[in-house]
Amino acid sequence: MTQSKSLKAESILPLPDQDALIQSEKLIKLIKASIHMKGGAIGFDEFMKLALYEPGLGYYSAGSRKFGADGDFVTAPELSPIFSQCLANQCEQILNELDTGTILELGAGTGAMARDILLELEKQNSLPDQYMILEISADLKQRQQCNLRETIPHLFDRVVWLDTLPKEEITGVILANEVLDSLPVKRFKKTSSGFKEMKIGLDDDQFVWVDSHAEGDLLKNIEELENDLSTLFPDNYISEVNTQLGKWLNSLKGILNKGVMIFIDYGYSAGEYYHPERMDGSLLCHYRHRVHSDPFYNVGLQDITCSVNFTAVADCADSIGFHVNGYTNQTYFLFGCGLEKLLANKNELDNKSQTQIAQQIQILTLPEEMGERFKVMALTTEYDNVLKGFAIMDQRVRL
Repeated sequence: MTQSKSLKAESILPLPDQDALIQSEKLIKLIKASIHMKGGAIGFDEFMKLALYEPGLGYYSAGSRKFGADGDFVTAPELSPIFSQCLANQCEQILNELDTGTILELGAGTGAMARDILLELEKQNSLPDQYMILEISADLKQRQQCNLRETIPHLFDRVVWLDTLPKEEITGVILANEVLDSLPVKRFKKTSSGFKEMKIGLDDDQFVWVDSHAEGDLLKNIEELENDLSTLFPDNYISEVNTQLGKWLNSLKGILNKGVMIFIDYGYSAGEYYHPERMDGSLLCHYRHRVHSDPFYNVGLQDITCSVNFTAVADCADSIGFHVNGYTNQTYFLFGCGLEKLLANKNELDNKSQTQIAQQIQILTLPEEMGERFKVMALTTEYDNVLKGFAIMDQRVRL
């Protein structure tokens, strides 16, 4: 996420309205019941899944406004159409080289990215056969439909909404902007007595962290991570790992017959992610454009995210038959996809508009903003061409 203020200890978060609090209490009650049913504690991945995706109550499946000035964060497609226009240039290359194809977007927010990609591809006479949107939120689906029906009515029939992954294989492009960071993860801690899983329990009917012996896939993942790092985890080191990443990627592999998956998200290579100085992991929560690290605050009303371990994504992808075609930061990707040419076409705009665009581009590309924090990775199957987004700088060597 971007354009969010760091929360200091003395800061006071805005209070939710009464309806939101009632929704949160219903979800909290459900999670507490799950904790009792599981013997007193659940993994953080289960807590995160319920908090974000529980039908009708979770953050992404209920009706709260999440994106834009009135929401909790601003994503790149909401910030500027130029981001999506650059991404459309990458899609245009792929669709033309495949000679046909579908675009599938995983979680489309307000529909801004779909709108701007379709408009740009229309200019280039490279529209996809279909533009599919996988959206689990009924509220967001309705917002997307209203947005696209109003802004691109002539292209609306080309868009298809899905509740689950397509039943049949597709050829084309799968797009996932800020999706990986919201996949449920497990948390762990290194102690003098070994690795612990940080679970969620109850104390005086309040959510608390509970340390339990790490075992199974989690322990295996942590030990493999530590073996691959240059130094061992120090005592009291806390971080996260996604033990279901391979399963999730494999579900996408099953539907992409031929083409490219593009992931855009904030994250690091494994060496950077698990650096000894990153002692508290990367867990962050977003609420009303403020950032903090308490996942127990107003459960279901705030986003919960963790940075992406792109080395793990690459390793999982390779193990199931994907090819890691490119990896770079957002700045290099946007320039590779024609950012300079798009900006040149804005020269005839008035000074106010040009100033506004310049400010947007700074946020998208400056290292201290989104330029370096956000990475782009392309996974391909039955497609070996060099992608333009990675032509300027391909950083796969860093993975």
